[in-house]
Amino acid sequence: MRYSLTNEINKLIDRFPILSHLSRKKFLAMYILALINSRNVQFCETANHLNPEVKNKSNETRIQDFYRKAELNFDQIALLFFCIFPSSQKLDIVIDRTEWDFGKYQCNILMVVLSNRTLTLPFYWELLDNKSGNSNTENRIDLVKKCLDIILPQRISLFVGDREFVGHHWFKYLKYNKINFCFRIPKHHNIVHYDEHMNKIVQKAEHLHQAYPNGITLSNRLVDGIVGNVYIGTGKDGELLFLFGNLAAPTLPKYYERRWTIESFFQNLKGRGFNLKITHLQNSEKLKKLIACVSLAYAFCSNTGLYEHRKVQKIKNKNHGRKSTSFARKGIDIIRDLLKQTELLDQLVEKFVRIICINARKIIAKSDFLHEKMVI
Repeated sequence: MRYSLTNEINKLIDRFPILSHLSRKKFLAMYILALINSRNVQFCETANHLNPEVKNKSNETRIQDFYRKAELNFDQIALLFFCIFPSSQKLDIVIDRTEWDFGKYQCNILMVVLSNRTLTLPFYWELLDNKSGNSNTENRIDLVKKCLDIILPQRISLFVGDREFVGHHWFKYLKYNKINFCFRIPKHHNIVHYDEHMNKIVQKAEHLHQAYPNGITLSNRLVDGIVGNVYIGTGKDGELLFLFGNLAAPTLPKYYERRWTIESFFQNLKGRGFNLKITHLQNSEKLKKLIACVSLAYAFCSNTGLYEHRKVQKIKNKNHGRKSTSFARKGIDIIRDLLKQTELLDQLVEKFVRIICINARKIIAKSDFLHEKMVI
């Protein structure tokens, strides 16, 4: 059954040429299942779930060899994730950065995810080598250019991010490409046409909510030399919230809330889902490949969890209104259980592959510039 399942995953990898070498493709299909079954990225643990017909040491050596020699096509991986979403849907693009330390090595990842507000999937990522921690405008624009090579601006509903992602050239680039955006800005940023009386009110953050329960909205203000709209209010923690974007000022808080989809994604990737943080890899190229493999496993699990929620049994909500478990973690549990069975998981993967291919054909029909990128 395992080999029947890997064959289905191989069909998907063939349609999106992530790898060129046949043996590498077969390995990747098995490795994705091993990552899900082990819920662990450490090679010694994943090796226990890779190929039961060989010794664990041989499995571990094969994993190490994959990270040393395999060349992944990250554009095709992004294209695969993009095709998971129905072709008619508009998508949010969320940008954020996450980091952790392993000894003297600092892992610093700049990540862009796609979201339709039901499903959130990785799109592009880069390992940053700068010592300051923060990304710079060049890093961000390079990443967005890669995104726009695949997704047309008219399919982008919103580009959203936190305080780190500010600056004249950055905002100018987004406006020039006619992308709707909403970013939190540091409170020390100058807002031109922001009068002294209002400034005194804003500085008294503890009284702002009582005086202005709906926040303060400012239209056509200059921030970092770019004209846009500003919302000033207090968050749930009482902290000042400065938002800047090219959408209507009163709507900015609602749009900014969508940023939290990437926080949930990071939690599943780094901790409760696949434990990415416990990797001992200290090489940026290998880490980038590991993120790709874990992201493929994550996408498979998220879609399985979403299918279960829609077609089989809904995930219950907690008192605060959020789901008791994410689609990804639900999918992990389902797939691990189904790996012990015979036909059900085969059927699930076959359905998943078919949906992606249908979406891809529709996208090709609408996008001439993607014809050369796709093998569907």
